[in-house]
Amino acid sequence: MSIPQRCVIVLPLLILAISPARAQDPGELLPAVAARLEAPPTIDGVLDDPAWKLVTPVDDFTQSNPVAGGSPSERTELFIVYDSRHLYIGVRCHDSGGRDAILARQTRRDQGSQGDDAVYISIDTNEDGLTGYYFDVTAAGARTDGLIDHDGALGNSWDGIWEARTSIDDGGWSAEIAIPFATMTLDRESPTWKVNAERSIARKHETVRWRNWRREGSVRQVSQAGTVEGFERLEQGRGLTLKPFISLKEDIKGHELDVEPGADLFYRLNSQITLALTYNTDFAETEVDDRVVNLTRFPVFFPERRDFFLEDAGVFDFGGIHQSPKPFFSRRIGIVGGEEKGILAGARLTGRTGALRFGAMSVQMDHDEVLGDKNLSVLRLQRDVLDESSIGMIVTNGDPARRGGNTLVGLDFNYRDSDAFAGTGLVTADVFAQGTYTTISGVDDDNADTSAIGGRFGIDRDPWDCNAFFARIGEHYDPALGFVSRRGRYEHDYSAGYTWRFDEAESIIRSVRLSTNTSVYTYLDSTIDTLNLNLPAVAVSTHSGDAVSGRLFFTRDNLVDPFEIVDGVTIPVGTYDNLGTELSFGTTASRPVAAGGTVRRYGFYSGDRWDYTATLALRPGPYFSANAAYSINDIDLPEGSFLVRQFSMRASVQFTPDLSWDNTVQWDNRSDDLGLNSRVRWEFHPGHELFVVYNEGYNVDGGSFRSERRAVTIKLGLAFQF
Repeated sequence: MSIPQRCVIVLPLLILAISPARAQDPGELLPAVAARLEAPPTIDGVLDDPAWKLVTPVDDFTQSNPVAGGSPSERTELFIVYDSRHLYIGVRCHDSGGRDAILARQTRRDQGSQGDDAVYISIDTNEDGLTGYYFDVTAAGARTDGLIDHDGALGNSWDGIWEARTSIDDGGWSAEIAIPFATMTLDRESPTWKVNAERSIARKHETVRWRNWRREGSVRQVSQAGTVEGFERLEQGRGLTLKPFISLKEDIKGHELDVEPGADLFYRLNSQITLALTYNTDFAETEVDDRVVNLTRFPVFFPERRDFFLEDAGVFDFGGIHQSPKPFFSRRIGIVGGEEKGILAGARLTGRTGALRFGAMSVQMDHDEVLGDKNLSVLRLQRDVLDESSIGMIVTNGDPARRGGNTLVGLDFNYRDSDAFAGTGLVTADVFAQGTYTTISGVDDDNADTSAIGGRFGIDRDPWDCNAFFARIGEHYDPALGFVSRRGRYEHDYSAGYTWRFDEAESIIRSVRLSTNTSVYTYLDSTIDTLNLNLPAVAVSTHSGDAVSGRLFFTRDNLVDPFEIVDGVTIPVGTYDNLGTELSFGTTASRPVAAGGTVRRYGFYSGDRWDYTATLALRPGPYFSANAAYSINDIDLPEGSFLVRQFSMRASVQFTPDLSWDNTVQWDNRSDDLGLNSRVRWEFHPGHELFVVYNEGYNVDGGSFRSERRAVTIKLGLAFQF
């Protein structure tokens, strides 16, 4: 039995044996009380409505950063009230610096605070300590929302129906938030929720939190949130949300007009189970991927950006796996070889009953002349065990890219203790086992060695942390609806770090971090495929938010087959050992102009390589922002020398928090293709959106600009809650 196999068996037992006693439950702290309203407040960002006077605000915030457990430099008040159909949250951020001290330049939806003053709210409506909702509002009025899963993980691209407004005055700033109960799943019979709030004081780089102020903690860690009492007689209507849309697509170069109606429907079967249906699914408004020139032997992992697959995506997470060997990767649905394939319809059922959490999804693809009719499905089950842990299984069925069938079955155990070491640390661990079976002729006719097993273990106990990941991936492991970067390998990844922190009165340096990392891929006969050893790296950050870091590293690549890195340049079989150095810096995002850069020099296969990266971000005010990045890979090999240049720029005009115009330009010299994506997004009423998207591609070979593709899309989407 191999070492990874032994770990899969022993690790769960070891964790249970050594798990420290739990600290005091945050719910035992003094709870807050929510007040029920007869007349709702006006959501205008000014806390002058009589509704806010009905409740005693929460103001016992504690500093999390830079001094964990310290007293906040500014007072923060949290108000929670509700009526039969809405939750209302008010936050008053007092500031002795006055209106000129407030950093309020971020107004774009779903972009986070990016160095601005902001408030962050997490809500666990079911008190399961694992799942919830996350809301982020900047002083300028930008909104970000997400679904919390696994007690801290966040899916940023969920767009719930809610509204928020802010105002700035001489005494600080305020935020008002209104969230319909129909937007959330909740237990209407429970009088208590778990809620936490955090405030960022940007110019001081200070974070204060109502509960769970530990530095290694998070406002999204709902198991450690505070208790709010007083909820009663909540109404969610019939639990039905209908989102019809119509999309008009004009291929200007091809003189083709396509009109596509469709709809999404969400029905809450009960307070904790939701059915989602989609018909003629359209993703015209989805942001474009970042362009990548792949100089490795392995596929690139691109994140999911499509809303239908992002909503409740955390339900399908498995085994603590970040990328590979991932049993379910939703980008496999509707995208084959980089080409979009039509989705006729889909259904998703998610929720929980008692200790069992589940997610099921089935998608029917449009008929394809090459692939035929395809139905792609996934089922995920998780049962809560211990206090914060779970055991589960996953099943996928269908192959989106080939004729024939494919099935995957996986089991996992996910352990979490957020009160480890007597309440001073976080311990996480995951173990998993998967197996695949395919009926595609010529791929793996005997279905031998189709398993993948492994696990992850981590400790975060400030000021030190450590993590370990291991996996054995079979030679013919084939997750047709998942992602795997290397088959027939053992994978090991280990890291550890320690952080020293300094008082502002002692030094301009806030922290110094020393860390190391080792990743090793070996073939199944234990010979090395790739070794990456990061010798101790040093990162220094200042109290102003600037940072600089440097590292030394060693790599070994063992090529058993020739590798064509770019057209005309092939790396021969052999073992290549190389050393390298890297230096990088970045200035704080809270400044109107922020810059960053990296210089890396190292041996690369049989030659040398220099990498240069430069970034620049401009945010002069709340109505305009832009960032640009330029990179050069200068590679000199005996087999051939070449340069790779990449450029990207994103500029956004934000007329209001609900009306934006975003533009993206990307270019690389290997394809000589310059792509332009211009997108106007107008949310003229909560949930009602209009998109206008323009795409154009130019060939810039020889310095000329020749348009090769051009298209415009107009999409109107509405939302009705019943």
